[in-house]
Amino acid sequence: MKSNYRRIGDFIERVNTRNKEGLYSELLGININKYFMPSVANVVGTDLTKYKVVEHQMFACNRMHVGRDMRLPIAVSKSTDPFLVSPAYDVFEITKPDQLLHDYLMMWFTRAEFDRNTWFFTDTDVRGKLGWDSFCDMTLPVPSLEKQQEIVDDYHTVQERIRINEELNNALEETAQTLYKHWFDTDENQDKVFIDDLIEFNPKHTIPKGLMAPYIEMSDVIENKLSVSGYRMRSFKSGSKFCNNDILFARITPCLENGKTAIVSGLPQNSLGFGSTEFIIMRPKKPANFYWVYCLARDEKFRNYAISSMVGSSGRQRVHSDYLKEFKVSSKVFDVMDEFENTIKPVINSVIQNSEMNNKLEEVKKLLLSKMATVMDEKEFAN
Repeated sequence: MKSNYRRIGDFIERVNTRNKEGLYSELLGININKYFMPSVANVVGTDLTKYKVVEHQMFACNRMHVGRDMRLPIAVSKSTDPFLVSPAYDVFEITKPDQLLHDYLMMWFTRAEFDRNTWFFTDTDVRGKLGWDSFCDMTLPVPSLEKQQEIVDDYHTVQERIRINEELNNALEETAQTLYKHWFDTDENQDKVFIDDLIEFNPKHTIPKGLMAPYIEMSDVIENKLSVSGYRMRSFKSGSKFCNNDILFARITPCLENGKTAIVSGLPQNSLGFGSTEFIIMRPKKPANFYWVYCLARDEKFRNYAISSMVGSSGRQRVHSDYLKEFKVSSKVFDVMDEFENTIKPVINSVIQNSEMNNKLEEVKKLLLSKMATVMDEKEFAN
C-alpha cells in the first residue's frame, strides 16, 4: 500500500438503524450513476419497519452486483430528512469527520478508477458480490482537510456550471417546442404533404472498413436532450452514418418512448461519424433546415405516430423509416420555413453551445477526479 494512502475502513463504520417505529415511509434506491432516486419497488403491503434508515451525510451502497455491472452503486445523503433503503444495502457513516470530508470521500467513490478496483475485489459468484471487508480494505489518499475542501470546491464549481447550463437548456428546449407548435400546429382541413418531401432518411454514405471515425453510442444520446454527450474514435465495421447537423432518432423501444433524439454536432469539419444501427438518420431537404427537422422529431404528434407504428416482438419493437416518411405536415411549411429558421436559430444554437460547453466541463470533472490520486504532497496528508 502506498505510504500516503489509508484504508477506507479506518474512517467508516456500518450503521444498522431500522425503521422499527414506522416513522419513515420514503423509500429510495441508488442509481448506477451514484445518486439516490425514488425506488421502483412495489412496497404495497410491505413491512417497512425492517428497512434501514439513512440520515444526513450517511452513505448507502449495494455490493451485490459489482462484478456484473463493473460499478458500485453508492451515494451520500444530502437530505436533512431521514429516508429508507433496502435491508440489503449497507448504510455507513464517517467516524473521523475531523480527518475526512463526506464530499471528498464521495468524489473518490465517483472515480472510474475506483469502480475498476471494486471489480478486482469481487468474489467468484456469478453476480460478483463485493465483500464488506474487501471494500474496507480499499484505500484512498487523505490529505489535510484544507486540501480536501479545495479539491471539493473546484469540483463543485464545475458541477454548478453544468447544472446552470442544463437549466438554461431545459428552458430553451421548451421555448423551441412552443415556437414550433405556434408556427406549425394545423387543423385537419389544411393541405398536407408527406415529410418525405422535406426530409431524407438514412442518407447514403461510405466509410471504409477499418477507418478510425467518430462513434456515437445510443447511451451518448441523453433522454430529452438536444446534443449528444460526446463521441469516441472507433474502427468502422458497420452502423448508421451521419455528419454534423443530422438528426439522430432512436427507433427501438424503450429509447424511442424515452425521447432519445439529438442533433449531431462537434464532429471534425467535413467528417462522417457512425453509430448504433438503432438510429434513424434524418437530414433536411430544401427548403427545410435541421432546426425544423429537430423540432418535428421532438413534436408529440410525430413521436406518437412513430410509437404507434412500432413492430416486432415485445421488448424489441422498432419503427421503420418507411413509416415515418408517410407522416404528413401542413403544406404551409414551404412558405414560412425561412422565417421560422430565423426565429428558431438563436434558440437552438444556444442549446448546442451550452451542451458543447457541458461536454468540455464533464471532461474537466473527470480530470479533477483522476488527479485526486496524484495531486497531494505526502507531507500534506493527515495523520
